[in-house]
Amino acid sequence: MHILALDIGSSSLRAAVFTPDGQPVPETWAQRPVAPVITTDGGMTYDAPTLFLHLTQVVGQTLRRAAQCGLSLSGVGVATMMHSLVGVRLRPDGTADVGAPTTPVFAWGDTRAEVESEHLRAYFAERRLYARTGCPLHSSYWLLKLFWLKRQLNIAEWRWMSFAEYVWLRLFGVAYASASLASATGLYARQSGDWDTDILSDLGLTKHNLTPLADDRLTFSGEQLRPPFHRRWGLLRRATFFLPLGDGACGNLGSLCFSDGQAALNIGTTAALRVTHTLDQAPATPPPGLWTYCLDRRRVLTGGALSNAGNLLTWARRTLRLPSSSRLETALRAAHQADTGLTILPFWAGERSLGWHPNATGAILGLRLATDALTIWRALLETLAVRLAWIADELRAANLLPADAPCVVSGGVARSEAFATLLCHALGRPLYVTQAEMSARGAALWVALQLGLVTPTQCALPVGQWFLPDITARDNYRAVLRQHRVAYHQLYPAPTLGYAP
Repeated sequence: MHILALDIGSSSLRAAVFTPDGQPVPETWAQRPVAPVITTDGGMTYDAPTLFLHLTQVVGQTLRRAAQCGLSLSGVGVATMMHSLVGVRLRPDGTADVGAPTTPVFAWGDTRAEVESEHLRAYFAERRLYARTGCPLHSSYWLLKLFWLKRQLNIAEWRWMSFAEYVWLRLFGVAYASASLASATGLYARQSGDWDTDILSDLGLTKHNLTPLADDRLTFSGEQLRPPFHRRWGLLRRATFFLPLGDGACGNLGSLCFSDGQAALNIGTTAALRVTHTLDQAPATPPPGLWTYCLDRRRVLTGGALSNAGNLLTWARRTLRLPSSSRLETALRAAHQADTGLTILPFWAGERSLGWHPNATGAILGLRLATDALTIWRALLETLAVRLAWIADELRAANLLPADAPCVVSGGVARSEAFATLLCHALGRPLYVTQAEMSARGAALWVALQLGLVTPTQCALPVGQWFLPDITARDNYRAVLRQHRVAYHQLYPAPTLGYAP
């Protein structure tokens, strides 16, 4: 028996078949790049029907390849981009109109709602919403987006959901929210494990305007698929569909970091460092600059996300006209540690952790006529590494990440041994680095564990490489981090997290 895993990302849609212990079947991989519509006023959106069509095409490719391999599928798991928001019209009878036009899918990087943050700051702090929801006051979350949308349309006439829930609505005719996705909206009450009715009331909404929250055990059968998918996807008729989970939660699952004190770090278009712990260990308020989401009803993720990682490095390659990857790798290996003389505030795509400043933009300090493109490249990598170390420091200070605990690292960093070494020294802790796709793998493992096809002890990490920190190099990067923090606080001194005064 095998598992179909879908990964709905902000830059690509992927599908693959996995064995129950999380090993991919390479012949079944299918992928399609996607790109949001970016506008000069801060918009970052997708067209929901088009994105859904592209996803079904990717699934169809994988199913055809699975059939050619003679595979049978017992379950379907989904990892999805966090914070997406789409509105579906409500019919007069109060049900969501599956075939009606929708709002755009507003992505995490849509910053237009930041105009609401200033007049909501007191509201957010007085009601202690950072503690209640685990989410800072920021345009990534539904809270600001819905207050912003309220000025443009009657939001009570719509049902609001993530794109993954919209997919479920199109596939099954009904949609439910997992705790994993709901907890990353800014509308979820952590203590009660339900939508926060006080916040909804302030928005002029009720629970009816959101998809119902479901238990972790809620599943759908492939026999429940609506036309034409019931006919088209015959290989899935006997499969059990599990509700979508956030890609961050799936990343920790795929990294086998779903027990106390274990950290997973993913560096893709953006970057995130997360630890998993039980619900009763969750801090009353997230550590400064971080967030707290749910993995499921029993386990919690606390961590931080950087909006600038692979996207920033792509910008640098294009704009600085950098040489080939092999030449960059050689130059990075040969460079003396932390000697660039540059301090970078890497907010080309705005800022999330650690300051969540609504107006943060990028800056390179220390430029001279002798500064070359390779030096800027190296300084960007150092900045990415020390900001991740800053997140790790906050987790350690909150007693959520032991000082000597290793991290499992996946994503683009795995393709550069020199950068992995730099990152290891900056974090000052052992790293296990792998090129495996952890979000899709985590979605598959979630299904296999829920179906009882495998136990955690039967799962092994994908092939990777260990890196160990050097004390002297670690101290050099600590100095880089201190200098970075000084520059950051000088340019952006005002707190924006929404703590109660």
